[in-house]
Amino acid sequence: MIWYNDLNDGIIVSSRIRLARNIDKTPFPAALNSKDKEKVSKKLRASIFESNSTLSGDFELYDLDKLSRKEKISMLEEHLISPQMVDGSGHSVLVNKNKTMSIMFMEEDHIRLQVIMGGYCLDEAFDLADKVDDVIEESLTYAFDEKFGYLTACPTNAGTGLRASVMMHLPALTMTGNISRIIQSVSGMGIAVRGLYGEGTEAEGCMYQISNQITMGLTEKEIIEKVKAVVNKLSEMESQARKSLKENHSLELEDKVYRAYGILKYARSIASAEAKSLLSDVMLGQNMGIIKCDGKMTPIELMVKTAPSVIAAGKDLDPAARDKARAELIRENI
Repeated sequence: MIWYNDLNDGIIVSSRIRLARNIDKTPFPAALNSKDKEKVSKKLRASIFESNSTLSGDFELYDLDKLSRKEKISMLEEHLISPQMVDGSGHSVLVNKNKTMSIMFMEEDHIRLQVIMGGYCLDEAFDLADKVDDVIEESLTYAFDEKFGYLTACPTNAGTGLRASVMMHLPALTMTGNISRIIQSVSGMGIAVRGLYGEGTEAEGCMYQISNQITMGLTEKEIIEKVKAVVNKLSEMESQARKSLKENHSLELEDKVYRAYGILKYARSIASAEAKSLLSDVMLGQNMGIIKCDGKMTPIELMVKTAPSVIAAGKDLDPAARDKARAELIRENI
């Protein structure tokens, strides 16, 4: 199932595992010319398509050089590629049918293998990523050192090459002004808190990515358990903050939720940032039992489906046309 269609508890939205890998005795992508990038990419793709695994029939290949910038941004907004894949050349990606897995080629490293699932399931996501990693390694030799582990273009990814992250919806901690203090606190524990699309992006719609900063010196299991410990604590704090808001500011909270729903239900034009903010308020209201929406799409799905390039659907729409299309999609589905 596509990650944003999966049920979640209203706080933990999705879980993601990403593995960084490189082929042994082969320069990193930044040191390869276009011809060599394509040569290496063919070898990487063959490790999937020519394998004996059932995986070979589950993927669709996208040559990003043949896609428009809008199409690439649309894939970014669906969390299928990283921001680095939007620009430059020589990039390609394999995406499985239900969009839970993407294997990016020639990003910062030769391979960025990503599994993203709805809800809180880091262990399940890692198990799947690990199995696919094993399939690839059957026909390729990875760059690996006994002391430093998997070798990567950026030293911060060396070791396990693992980035474990959980997307969390933290509106109450944001509303109460505690989120900045919490971010500073967890950063001292080797945990990063980033925005909706990862490093260098903002936390739109009160969505925060919680992930490990350290990949070396710990096992994969230890990294995942460390991330889970922080996620569990943040989830507890968010629940307490929501309870406090309901007990002490119930009128203001209900007014905020219903106003958000009213705007989304009847607006004829709405910008992306405003839509995410209002959908966040409605999602909070739903999870707290303040409001019930029987729409065709969840607020999370609407956040994804109304992102600028996704809503444009490959068309060359100006901002006003996108805002109109976004409002219409929300009205029909909330």
